[in-house]
Amino acid sequence: MSLPFMRPVAAKDFEAILALAKQSGGGMTNLPGDRDALKKRIDFAVESFVGDPSEPAGEVYMLVLEQDGDVIGTSAVFSAIGLDHGFVNYRINKTVHASTQLKKRVERRILVPTHDFTGCSEVGSLFLSPHARGGGFGKYLAKARYLFIADHRDLVADPVCAELRGWRGPDGEQPFWEAVGRLFFDMEFEDADLANASFGNQFIADMMPRHPIYVAMLTEAAKNCLGRPHDSAAPAFNMLLKEGFAFRGYIDVFDAGPLVDARIDDIKTVQDSRVATVSAIADQQNAPEMLMSAGRLNDFRVVRAPAMLDGDAIKIGDEAAKVLGVKKGDTIRAVEW
Repeated sequence: MSLPFMRPVAAKDFEAILALAKQSGGGMTNLPGDRDALKKRIDFAVESFVGDPSEPAGEVYMLVLEQDGDVIGTSAVFSAIGLDHGFVNYRINKTVHASTQLKKRVERRILVPTHDFTGCSEVGSLFLSPHARGGGFGKYLAKARYLFIADHRDLVADPVCAELRGWRGPDGEQPFWEAVGRLFFDMEFEDADLANASFGNQFIADMMPRHPIYVAMLTEAAKNCLGRPHDSAAPAFNMLLKEGFAFRGYIDVFDAGPLVDARIDDIKTVQDSRVATVSAIADQQNAPEMLMSAGRLNDFRVVRAPAMLDGDAIKIGDEAAKVLGVKKGDTIRAVEW
């Protein structure tokens, strides 16, 4: 078995990623199960890696996890979101109503449309083949994105946000969409999600409510969805919180899933990673496991393997060196696994 590693997406990966997208169960706008919508996204991601950007301009840096020649997972960094039409979500705010005559004061939650994250970067598209779960690969997919950000600070906007899929019932029911979205978009959730994946989010700004929504007017089932991740997204949500992301009351306009954010310098993997010079390439079987990255844009690679970090020097194994494309004297970024 070869050493699993992460690399930029390539056009040849399309069918494998489409198969993964269809296993996701829907609701992942950036990983749609529709062939045409997904191809546009992958083509754009491929172009992003081979371009020559000098600043964040909306590029999509999708990474794939490859094992023995098969693509078993994806994750991505979006350099800056909403630059064309804005990036819209709801923020859960509080309002107060008071009457001196009645001597009564009532606090109410309201959902306020915002563009607070327009121009920020985003991490997303994290999905792992069900057949590969249980081996720490989900953590691998997540942390590789942060090493990419650390290695490409000039190409990724600050802060970074992440949207999680919102909660669905056991039979696929979506209470928040039924209580809000359907009334204004007049379509099924899946159709709206596909439109978002295919055409971008301008139609969201066009069709969504333009005024705050009182939470008290929603159904109880819809209220219970606010900021609640999909059961399958709960592990990813917890990983984000451990990395230093925070939930500050922002939710998705379709399914009320949580949006979290962090400054780049506050992301734990970025903080803990170190740039070191390869001092030796030899067997490191008894060394601790490290997550290591090297290369820029289309040459970027990430591998998890034993390595010995000593100050500004690092010793790595031969296979890891081959995957990263480095030799003695080159520099790599490493973080303890």
